[in-house]
Amino acid sequence: MSSSNTSIAATVANINQSLATFSKCWSAFLFSFGVVGHSLSVYVFTRRTFRSNPCTQYFLALTIVGCLIVYGTIPLRILQFGFNIDVFTLSLPVCKILSYILACARVLPSWFIVLACIDR
Repeated sequence: MSSSNTSIAATVANINQSLATFSKCWSAFLFSFGVVGHSLSVYVFTRRTFRSNPCTQYFLALTIVGCLIVYGTIPLRILQFGFNIDVFTLSLPVCKILSYILACARVLPSWFIVLACIDR
C-alpha cells in the first residue's frame, strides 16, 4: 500500500513539473509573438495613409490595450505557474488593484471593436 502511494505521489510531482515547464515555454512563445504582432499593428496603424480613417483610432487603441495585456498578464502567469510566485497573494490592495486593471484591460478590446463597428 505504501509503495502505491509513493508511486502516485511521484507521478503527480512529475506531472506538476511538466506543467510548469510547459507553462514557461508556452508563455514565452505567446509573449514573443504578442510583442511582435502588436508592434507591427502599431506600425501599420500609425502610418499617414490610415490616419484619415476614423476607425484606425479605435484599432490603434485596441492594439495598445493588447500590448498592455501581453506585457501585464503573461509575465504574471509565468511567475504564477512557472515559478510558484503568486503576485496576487502579496497583499490585499495589490490583489484588488491588479485584478481591477487586468479585468478592465481584458474587456476594453471588445468595446473598441464595438466602437469601430458603430463608427463605420
